[in-house]
Amino acid sequence: MHLPSPLHRIALCCAALASGAALAAEPAPGANPVLRDRFTADPAPLRVGDTVYLYVGRDEAKGNDFFLMKEWLAYSSKDLRNWTSHGAFMKPTDFKWAVGDAWAAQVVQRNGRFYFYATVQHNDTHPGKAIGVAVAENPLGPFKDARGSALITDASTPSPYGWSDIDPTVFVDDDGTAWLAWGNPVLYLAKLKANMTELDGPIEKIALPNYTEGPWLSKRKGTYYMTYASMAQQGLFEHLSYATAPSPRGPWTYQGLLTGPVPNSFTIHAGVIDDFKGQSYLVYHNAGLTLNGETGAGSRRSAAMEYLYYDADGRMWPITQTEAGISKPPQPPKGKVPALPDPGRSDPRVAVQQFAQGYPETWPGSPALASVAKPFEQAPEPIGFNRDGGATRLVQTFVPRADIPLGRLSLYAGDGHGTDATRSLRLSLRDVEAGTELLGAGEGLAVAYRPQGAGLLSFDFSAHPAVVLQAGRRYALALQGQKDALTINLRASRSDVYADGEATLDDRPLKDRESGRPGDFAFALYAR
Repeated sequence: MHLPSPLHRIALCCAALASGAALAAEPAPGANPVLRDRFTADPAPLRVGDTVYLYVGRDEAKGNDFFLMKEWLAYSSKDLRNWTSHGAFMKPTDFKWAVGDAWAAQVVQRNGRFYFYATVQHNDTHPGKAIGVAVAENPLGPFKDARGSALITDASTPSPYGWSDIDPTVFVDDDGTAWLAWGNPVLYLAKLKANMTELDGPIEKIALPNYTEGPWLSKRKGTYYMTYASMAQQGLFEHLSYATAPSPRGPWTYQGLLTGPVPNSFTIHAGVIDDFKGQSYLVYHNAGLTLNGETGAGSRRSAAMEYLYYDADGRMWPITQTEAGISKPPQPPKGKVPALPDPGRSDPRVAVQQFAQGYPETWPGSPALASVAKPFEQAPEPIGFNRDGGATRLVQTFVPRADIPLGRLSLYAGDGHGTDATRSLRLSLRDVEAGTELLGAGEGLAVAYRPQGAGLLSFDFSAHPAVVLQAGRRYALALQGQKDALTINLRASRSDVYADGEATLDDRPLKDRESGRPGDFAFALYAR
């Protein structure tokens, strides 16, 4: 028997150690990201019997490039830890009217068939993002365009935004009613007919606090849940928030944050698996994978999972994102989810009314002065204390054309976190020429409000000593507070809207990001 030389033995030992290290470095099944063969974004789960299918868009961008997504992939698992790849099952141009962009999508099952709702870029006949629907007899396809045309286009949802129609979520209720929700930065909702390829009634707008995109509609124990990407309008990387309701039409109650942003990616996208073999799960994407020399990034994302828990009242427990994911046994928390922070109290001389007339087409009643006539159409850009690195003071000047005995002020607002012990807000109204404060005892008024979706935030001065705004004098309306307390909406162009004022953020002129033109807040003043 020939014995190996000392050098040979050392080499064999090193090889064994290296092999052991490689094995030790292999993540446990269920660790994040759960899919590691490709970059995978916008995960959408579907449970069929004892199997969960996971549908994702494939991220192929290199370096710092923007999204490059040319196909959708499918995976399946019976334990959510070990996944089988089924490769690409569809590409955007399988819709003959589409030209690209395999953005967020979802598959649902009805009457033994499988319907795939997908975001794509429409051709020039209907420019912009659109939603198509394809159908198959099997959860893995082949899927074929079910209509020959888009289900939703920009013509379906007239708005100041060119990217409104993205991120469809579809839910089939216990009574057979099917619902479609989608949109950025407006959440749209519509019924689907039983054929799943046509709308059944008008499209509605649902105003949810801090909503950005990526909705996921689900139901558990009679309660409806809308989980969604949030807070991009605050100038932040997206978080996940959620709301609950007794019906898909609402009324929706904001329940707060589910989880925070993911490292290295400005987007996050939720999917929920409820009560699968006795456990619920959150599916999302992060940017934690390095593959073929490319690190995770905003346009190279990877599907991930965490355990999801509910308390006795049906509220979701906030989730801490982990590398371990679901590779370790679940550890259900005890007790109840903490209540949302108390917003505090407003000054008794002002009554605060919030969340009225979501996405307002017009101002209610007859304002004595308004900076815009159609807030939703003419004030498309949210701005707030987080903008441009953060600030503490938003100011809008104006000049009345006639005397106004001040009764009420309304702002087109939303996407603010609200007020609490750490986030205060003060309302000020100054006579610019005299340099005097007209509200409170010369110090303005403390304002308290809960997080709200896009809509009217109004202040009633019926209990305040009379304030008369005089014709021809210049006034400054200001909101001052902690970072992220408030977002309001800005009109970029002054030429056709309101020429008698200007808006500033910490004394810096507010301008539209793209055009560079100055802007004004969307606000209205009412006489007593």
